Amino acid sequence: MPLKAELHCHIEGAAAPELVISQARKYGKDTAPYIKDGSFVWHDFTSFLAAYDFSSDLFRTEEDYARLADHYLTSLARDGAIYSEVFTSPDHAKKAGLSPKAYTDALGEGMARAKAKTGIEARMIVTGVRHVGVESIEQAARFAARCDHPLVTGFGVAGDERIGEFEDYVRAFEIAREAGLGITIHAGELMGWESVQAALDHIRPSRIGHGVRAIENPDLVRRIADEGVVLECCPGSNIALKVFDSFADHPFPELLAAGCRVTLNSDDPPYFWTSLK
Repeated sequence: MPLKAELHCHIEGAAAPELVISQARKYGKDTAPYIKDGSFVWHDFTSFLAAYDFSSDLFRTEEDYARLADHYLTSLARDGAIYSEVFTSPDHAKKAGLSPKAYTDALGEGMARAKAKTGIEARMIVTGVRHVGVESIEQAARFAARCDHPLVTGFGVAGDERIGEFEDYVRAFEIAREAGLGITIHAGELMGWESVQAALDHIRPSRIGHGVRAIENPDLVRRIADEGVVLECCPGSNIALKVFDSFADHPFPELLAAGCRVTLNSDDPPYFWTSLK
Protein backbone atom coordinates (compact mmCIF):
# COMPACT_ATOMS: atom_id res chain seq x y z
CA MET A 1 0.00 0.00 0.00
CA PRO A 2 1.44 3.42 -0.94
CA LEU A 3 1.99 5.95 1.83
CA LYS A 4 -0.60 8.72 1.85
CA ALA A 5 -1.25 12.18 3.27
CA GLU A 6 -4.51 14.08 3.78
CA LEU A 7 -4.42 17.88 3.54
CA HIS A 8 -8.11 18.81 3.41
CA CYS A 9 -10.47 17.36 5.99
CA HIS A 10 -12.83 19.08 8.44
CA ILE A 11 -12.50 17.38 11.80
CA GLU A 12 -16.21 17.71 12.72
CA GLY A 13 -17.06 16.42 9.25
CA ALA A 14 -14.88 13.36 9.82
CA ALA A 15 -17.12 11.90 12.53
CA ALA A 16 -18.11 8.43 11.32
CA PRO A 17 -21.78 7.39 11.62
CA GLU A 18 -21.01 4.79 14.28
CA LEU A 19 -19.26 7.41 16.40
CA VAL A 20 -22.13 9.87 15.92
CA ILE A 21 -24.63 7.19 16.96
CA SER A 22 -22.59 6.52 20.09
CA GLN A 23 -22.48 10.23 20.91
CA ALA A 24 -26.22 10.55 20.28
CA ARG A 25 -26.92 7.80 22.79
CA LYS A 26 -24.73 9.65 25.28
CA TYR A 27 -26.77 12.84 24.92
CA GLY A 28 -30.20 11.32 24.30
CA LYS A 29 -30.57 12.45 20.68
CA ASP A 30 -32.34 10.69 17.81
CA THR A 31 -30.19 10.05 14.73
CA ALA A 32 -33.04 8.67 12.60
CA PRO A 33 -33.51 11.83 10.46
CA TYR A 34 -29.81 11.92 9.59
CA ILE A 35 -28.46 8.35 9.59
CA LYS A 36 -30.04 5.32 7.92
CA ASP A 37 -28.48 1.88 7.48
CA GLY A 38 -25.17 3.15 8.83
CA SER A 39 -24.84 6.10 6.42
CA PHE A 40 -25.60 9.81 6.60
CA VAL A 41 -28.70 10.83 4.67
CA TRP A 42 -29.02 14.14 2.81
CA HIS A 43 -30.20 15.23 -0.63
CA ASP A 44 -28.90 18.78 -1.19
CA PHE A 45 -26.46 21.28 0.31
CA THR A 46 -28.99 22.51 2.88
CA SER A 47 -29.79 19.02 4.17
CA PHE A 48 -26.08 18.17 4.15
CA LEU A 49 -25.45 21.15 6.45
CA ALA A 50 -28.33 20.06 8.69
CA ALA A 51 -26.82 16.59 9.11
CA TYR A 52 -23.36 18.09 9.62
CA ASP A 53 -24.59 20.51 12.28
CA PHE A 54 -26.56 17.79 14.07
CA SER A 55 -23.50 15.58 14.31
CA SER A 56 -21.17 18.43 15.28
CA ASP A 57 -23.46 19.38 18.15
CA LEU A 58 -22.91 15.93 19.69
CA PHE A 59 -19.30 16.76 20.52
CA ARG A 60 -19.45 18.88 23.65
CA THR A 61 -16.63 18.02 26.03
CA GLU A 62 -12.88 17.82 25.82
CA GLU A 63 -13.05 14.02 25.94
CA ASP A 64 -15.60 14.04 23.10
CA TYR A 65 -13.20 15.96 20.89
CA ALA A 66 -10.22 13.83 21.88
CA ARG A 67 -12.25 10.76 20.97
CA LEU A 68 -13.22 12.30 17.62
CA ALA A 69 -9.62 13.03 16.60
CA ASP A 70 -8.41 9.63 17.79
CA HIS A 71 -11.19 7.76 15.97
CA TYR A 72 -10.70 9.59 12.67
CA LEU A 73 -6.90 9.46 12.58
CA THR A 74 -6.77 5.81 13.59
CA SER A 75 -9.12 4.93 10.74
CA LEU A 76 -7.11 7.12 8.35
CA ALA A 77 -3.93 5.29 9.32
CA ARG A 78 -5.62 2.00 8.44
CA ASP A 79 -6.07 3.39 4.93
CA GLY A 80 -2.31 3.90 4.65
CA ALA A 81 -2.02 7.55 5.69
CA ILE A 82 1.04 8.67 7.62
CA TYR A 83 0.15 12.39 7.81
CA SER A 84 -3.01 14.47 8.13
CA GLU A 85 -3.92 18.13 8.41
CA VAL A 86 -7.41 18.84 9.72
CA PHE A 87 -9.48 22.01 9.73
CA THR A 88 -10.54 22.93 13.25
CA SER A 89 -13.23 25.43 14.18
CA PRO A 90 -13.14 27.72 17.24
CA ASP A 91 -16.78 28.51 16.41
CA HIS A 92 -17.75 24.90 17.12
CA ALA A 93 -15.80 25.09 20.38
CA LYS A 94 -17.73 28.17 21.49
CA LYS A 95 -21.04 26.56 20.56
CA ALA A 96 -20.08 23.57 22.71
CA GLY A 97 -19.23 25.86 25.62
CA LEU A 98 -15.49 25.22 25.39
CA SER A 99 -12.75 27.78 25.00
CA PRO A 100 -10.80 27.55 21.74
CA LYS A 101 -7.76 26.53 23.80
CA ALA A 102 -9.58 23.67 25.57
CA TYR A 103 -10.97 22.51 22.21
CA THR A 104 -7.55 22.62 20.55
CA ASP A 105 -5.84 20.89 23.46
CA ALA A 106 -8.47 18.14 23.37
CA LEU A 107 -7.97 17.55 19.66
CA GLY A 108 -4.23 17.48 20.29
CA GLU A 109 -4.76 14.80 22.93
CA GLY A 110 -6.72 12.71 20.44
CA MET A 111 -3.97 13.14 17.88
CA ALA A 112 -1.41 11.96 20.44
CA ARG A 113 -3.50 8.86 21.16
CA ALA A 114 -3.76 7.99 17.46
CA LYS A 115 -0.05 8.55 16.96
CA ALA A 116 0.78 6.26 19.89
CA LYS A 117 -1.27 3.47 18.29
CA THR A 118 -0.47 3.92 14.61
CA GLY A 119 2.42 6.37 14.18
CA ILE A 120 0.29 8.83 12.18
CA GLU A 121 1.34 12.48 12.38
CA ALA A 122 -1.32 15.19 12.43
CA ARG A 123 -1.52 18.97 12.44
CA MET A 124 -4.31 21.53 12.82
CA ILE A 125 -5.42 24.37 10.56
CA VAL A 126 -7.49 26.79 12.65
CA THR A 127 -10.39 27.84 10.46
CA GLY A 128 -12.78 30.77 10.39
CA VAL A 129 -16.23 30.39 8.85
CA ARG A 130 -17.41 32.88 6.23
CA HIS A 131 -21.09 32.75 7.12
CA VAL A 132 -20.36 33.35 10.82
CA GLY A 133 -18.82 36.73 10.04
CA VAL A 134 -15.64 38.76 9.66
CA GLU A 135 -15.21 39.48 13.37
CA SER A 136 -15.33 35.78 14.20
CA ILE A 137 -12.79 35.03 11.48
CA GLU A 138 -10.38 37.62 12.85
CA GLN A 139 -10.84 36.19 16.35
CA ALA A 140 -9.94 32.76 14.99
CA ALA A 141 -6.84 34.21 13.34
CA ARG A 142 -5.74 35.88 16.55
CA PHE A 143 -6.25 32.65 18.46
CA ALA A 144 -4.25 30.68 15.90
CA ALA A 145 -1.45 33.24 16.02
CA ARG A 146 -1.21 33.28 19.82
CA CYS A 147 -2.21 29.80 20.96
CA ASP A 148 1.34 28.43 20.81
CA HIS A 149 0.08 24.86 20.37
CA PRO A 150 2.80 22.81 18.64
CA LEU A 151 0.30 21.08 16.34
CA VAL A 152 -1.33 24.31 15.08
CA THR A 153 0.53 25.11 11.87
CA GLY A 154 -1.97 26.88 9.64
CA PHE A 155 -4.95 29.19 9.30
CA GLY A 156 -7.79 29.08 6.81
CA VAL A 157 -11.29 30.24 5.98
CA ALA A 158 -14.10 27.89 4.94
CA GLY A 159 -17.88 28.12 4.83
CA ASP A 160 -20.41 29.41 2.32
CA GLU A 161 -18.49 31.00 -0.58
CA ARG A 162 -21.55 33.02 -1.53
CA ILE A 163 -21.22 35.12 1.62
CA GLY A 164 -18.67 37.91 2.05
CA GLU A 165 -15.84 39.21 -0.10
CA PHE A 166 -12.22 38.11 -0.02
CA GLU A 167 -11.18 41.68 0.78
CA ASP A 168 -13.03 41.27 4.08
CA TYR A 169 -10.56 38.63 5.27
CA VAL A 170 -7.27 40.32 4.42
CA ARG A 171 -6.61 41.45 8.00
CA ALA A 172 -7.27 37.98 9.41
CA PHE A 173 -4.76 36.44 7.02
CA GLU A 174 -2.22 39.17 7.75
CA ILE A 175 -2.44 38.24 11.44
CA ALA A 176 -1.88 34.58 10.64
CA ARG A 177 0.91 35.23 8.15
CA GLU A 178 2.78 37.50 10.57
CA ALA A 179 2.69 34.62 13.08
CA GLY A 180 4.36 32.30 10.56
CA LEU A 181 1.31 30.13 9.93
CA GLY A 182 0.60 28.42 6.63
CA ILE A 183 -2.25 29.96 4.64
CA THR A 184 -5.12 28.21 2.86
CA ILE A 185 -8.60 29.35 1.87
CA HIS A 186 -11.62 27.65 0.34
CA ALA A 187 -12.46 28.98 -3.13
CA GLY A 188 -13.64 27.74 -6.48
CA GLU A 189 -15.99 25.05 -5.19
CA LEU A 190 -19.59 26.24 -5.38
CA MET A 191 -18.52 29.54 -6.96
CA GLY A 192 -16.72 29.95 -10.27
CA TRP A 193 -13.19 30.77 -11.36
CA GLU A 194 -13.59 34.37 -10.22
CA SER A 195 -13.49 33.29 -6.58
CA VAL A 196 -10.15 31.56 -7.13
CA GLN A 197 -8.73 34.66 -8.80
CA ALA A 198 -9.97 36.86 -5.96
CA ALA A 199 -8.37 34.53 -3.40
CA LEU A 200 -5.03 34.78 -5.19
CA ASP A 201 -5.27 38.55 -5.57
CA HIS A 202 -6.33 39.41 -2.02
CA ILE A 203 -5.18 36.55 0.23
CA ARG A 204 -2.03 35.26 -1.53
CA PRO A 205 -2.42 31.71 -0.14
CA SER A 206 0.08 28.91 -0.56
CA ARG A 207 -2.86 26.50 -0.89
CA ILE A 208 -6.47 26.73 -1.99
CA GLY A 209 -9.18 24.43 -0.69
CA HIS A 210 -10.83 22.96 -3.81
CA GLY A 211 -9.99 25.60 -6.44
CA VAL A 212 -11.20 23.30 -9.20
CA ARG A 213 -13.45 25.88 -10.84
CA ALA A 214 -10.24 27.53 -12.02
CA ILE A 215 -10.49 25.13 -14.96
CA GLU A 216 -13.07 27.54 -16.42
CA ASN A 217 -10.28 30.07 -17.13
CA PRO A 218 -7.11 28.79 -18.87
CA ASP A 219 -5.15 31.93 -17.96
CA LEU A 220 -5.96 31.37 -14.30
CA VAL A 221 -4.86 27.74 -14.52
CA ARG A 222 -1.52 28.92 -15.91
CA ARG A 223 -1.19 31.44 -13.08
CA ILE A 224 -1.83 28.75 -10.46
CA ALA A 225 0.80 26.54 -12.06
CA ASP A 226 3.32 29.38 -12.38
CA GLU A 227 2.86 30.52 -8.77
CA GLY A 228 3.07 26.99 -7.40
CA VAL A 229 -0.18 27.28 -5.45
CA VAL A 230 -1.35 23.87 -4.23
CA LEU A 231 -4.95 22.87 -4.93
CA GLU A 232 -6.53 20.69 -2.24
CA CYS A 233 -8.83 18.77 -4.58
CA CYS A 234 -11.76 16.72 -3.27
CA PRO A 235 -13.37 15.02 -6.29
CA GLY A 236 -15.79 12.84 -4.33
CA SER A 237 -17.08 15.86 -2.45
CA ASN A 238 -17.48 17.87 -5.65
CA ILE A 239 -19.50 15.11 -7.30
CA ALA A 240 -21.68 14.50 -4.24
CA LEU A 241 -22.51 18.22 -4.13
CA LYS A 242 -23.10 18.22 -7.90
CA VAL A 243 -20.31 20.67 -8.70
CA PHE A 244 -19.44 18.14 -11.42
CA ASP A 245 -21.63 15.34 -12.74
CA SER A 246 -19.13 12.48 -12.57
CA PHE A 247 -15.50 11.54 -12.05
CA ALA A 248 -15.11 11.57 -15.83
CA ASP A 249 -16.11 15.25 -15.82
CA HIS A 250 -13.87 16.25 -12.92
CA PRO A 251 -10.94 18.53 -13.93
CA PHE A 252 -8.32 16.94 -11.65
CA PRO A 253 -6.46 15.26 -14.58
CA GLU A 254 -6.55 18.46 -16.63
CA LEU A 255 -5.18 20.54 -13.77
CA LEU A 256 -2.41 18.02 -13.22
CA ALA A 257 -1.55 17.96 -16.93
CA ALA A 258 -1.43 21.78 -16.93
CA GLY A 259 1.33 21.72 -14.32
CA CYS A 260 -0.75 22.58 -11.27
CA ARG A 261 0.24 21.13 -7.91
CA VAL A 262 -2.77 19.07 -6.90
CA THR A 263 -3.60 16.77 -3.98
CA LEU A 264 -6.43 14.27 -3.43
CA ASN A 265 -8.49 14.60 -0.24
CA SER A 266 -11.70 13.39 1.38
CA ASP A 267 -13.15 16.70 2.73
CA ASP A 268 -15.98 15.34 4.96
CA PRO A 269 -15.48 11.62 4.35
CA PRO A 270 -18.56 9.93 5.84
CA TYR A 271 -20.93 12.47 4.28
CA PHE A 272 -19.49 12.13 0.79
CA TRP A 273 -18.59 8.42 1.00
CA THR A 274 -14.94 9.25 0.39
CA SER A 275 -11.70 7.85 1.80
CA LEU A 276 -8.00 7.56 1.02
CA LYS A 277 -8.29 3.84 0.23
